[in-house]
Amino acid sequence: MEWNTDSALELSTIMERVTTILDEDDMCVLGTVEEQGPRLTPCFFAPLGDHRLAFVSSKGARHVANAQADPRCSALVVPRRPQGRPVSVHLSGPVTRPRGGSRLAAITAYAARMSGRLSSAANGVHDLLDKRVFVLETERIELVDTRLQRGTIRVERTPSSSTLREQVA
Repeated sequence: MEWNTDSALELSTIMERVTTILDEDDMCVLGTVEEQGPRLTPCFFAPLGDHRLAFVSSKGARHVANAQADPRCSALVVPRRPQGRPVSVHLSGPVTRPRGGSRLAAITAYAARMSGRLSSAANGVHDLLDKRVFVLETERIELVDTRLQRGTIRVERTPSSSTLREQVA
């Protein structure tokens, strides 16, 4: 899978800005789908490679049940220090529940990121092992940063030519 954009800006410039925002902030508004419609929940996150986000939550949390029932999710990150202009990153795609080593890697990244904020994370990975872990597998990104470009910059994953060849064969 490859990233593509509708912007005239270099893709690397856009993705570097997205990475910077995700690295500097640790809270988002997570959007899940439930029977009554959209559900928005403030959540802490830890960025993983390739613009994916790891979440660790209580098993009984409503957004966890929603994500298990319908994997379509989104996350809106608004920097705490937007430097006097509109800045936000909106990521969307399905969530997965990692297993084995992938689950441990997500918990470890989350614990490292949250150690100064959450008591369960400060106590280490062990205190997070009984929580639900899920990862937003980002397929679409919308970046608003008027320093880079007026309007919304859209980035989407599309299958690479090698992936398409494998699917056809």
